[in-house]
Amino acid sequence: MGRAVLIIGLLIFGIASVFAYRAYSRHRDLVETMAWMDQTYNPHEGGENWGRGHGDETHYLRNAKQTEDITQEFHQTLAYKGGCTVVIHYETVPIGVYRTMYSKGDYTLSLCDIDPATIKIDKFDFHKDIGGCDDPGQVSSFELNCTSAEVEFHTWNAIPKIKDNGITTFANLTGKDHEAKRDSTNSKGWFIVDEVAYAERFAKALKHAVELCGGKQSKF
Repeated sequence: MGRAVLIIGLLIFGIASVFAYRAYSRHRDLVETMAWMDQTYNPHEGGENWGRGHGDETHYLRNAKQTEDITQEFHQTLAYKGGCTVVIHYETVPIGVYRTMYSKGDYTLSLCDIDPATIKIDKFDFHKDIGGCDDPGQVSSFELNCTSAEVEFHTWNAIPKIKDNGITTFANLTGKDHEAKRDSTNSKGWFIVDEVAYAERFAKALKHAVELCGGKQSKF
């Protein structure tokens, strides 16, 4: 009887050890993946893209002098908060069309709520106000140079679980109309990326992190 109990105990210990090791390996893999995303996407001294990171998006418009004016400029950074929680900080620069109406805030999400199958790369030419680069005919007709990108993603079953807390500032208004706070939840999110080549690597890392956190494909 004692021997049987010992064998059962050893079996239970062995099975528990296997599950514990797998959990540890997944956690270590996730931490390493998020560390790579932080180090390459965010600005860091000596980091990617001459230390500027890749979370920038700038729109241009050609003027009468045939030079370009900046019409819109956005910045994003990401912060890994442990577990599967990620915060995306966004900022609209007060320039161009947003000179007097600019915003900043945070998207807070759990990677386990993201559908890995929805992660995709949208390409753009922000030097021409044409839209995206999904249509090959449009790309050819307007000679688009699709070098910028956004890595888009959606939540599982489109359930709004991405929290958006932000503030929009109206520079020309005063008093209670000077700022408007925003507190909402969404089912769609994205990372702005300044170059397509990096967006492909980043999307792969994001999908891997989501899968490590147990993110699953939507039913419909």
